[in-house]
Amino acid sequence: MFWDGALLRQGCQFPVNWDYVHCPHALCVGPTGSGKTYAEKLILGRIAKYIPNAKITVLDFKADDYNFLRGCGGHCEFIDCVQGLDNFYHAFLARMQGNNLDRSFRLVVIEELSSLLNTLDKKEAEAVKRQVATLLMLGRSFNFHVLVSQQRADASYFAAGARDNFSIMILMGNVSREAATMAGVSKDELQPISGIGAGYMLTNGTDLREIQVPTVRNFARLEDAIRAIVK
Repeated sequence: MFWDGALLRQGCQFPVNWDYVHCPHALCVGPTGSGKTYAEKLILGRIAKYIPNAKITVLDFKADDYNFLRGCGGHCEFIDCVQGLDNFYHAFLARMQGNNLDRSFRLVVIEELSSLLNTLDKKEAEAVKRQVATLLMLGRSFNFHVLVSQQRADASYFAAGARDNFSIMILMGNVSREAATMAGVSKDELQPISGIGAGYMLTNGTDLREIQVPTVRNFARLEDAIRAIVK
């Protein structure tokens, strides 16, 4: 999925992968222009290539980075993201309650959860937080997964304790000391980052690795692969 950044500088391309079976949910944080969305698209492309019958829902509140998905059934923009999350959540409930025996891989990508929540009234925002929290706590057993991307990992955007269920933390670019702490990392552990697509990945709160997102030579082909599983 990514390259180990430290080894890459020594000329060794060693992969750093997301083991979604043991680490079911991921949170990607970083400032604008750090390469968060680029990293996410690579993750989605890997899913399309390597996980049979995968199905992905993309909630792109700002309607900015996933324009190529317009017209796909699993792509939502602006306030429609609330309905998109609700559909994903009820598909999870159907599987959990035994009404759907399918166990294929399902993932919801939530772009800028904070921006979505800030547009909702308190009751609506709390309902979204509860759905995300339930997916984070129970989704693994039913092969339902969550990938959230935003600039900061503030606890205020998640129900109490829900953020602790992200077993993968991806920090792109030079995050602030506060943002690093919110993601469970000491800023002192992070060396300055240069270049788009560089960052760190923390697995299960202990394994911190410098990462570099590989260059995609055929981006149109990558987007075609993603489009095929967003439904």
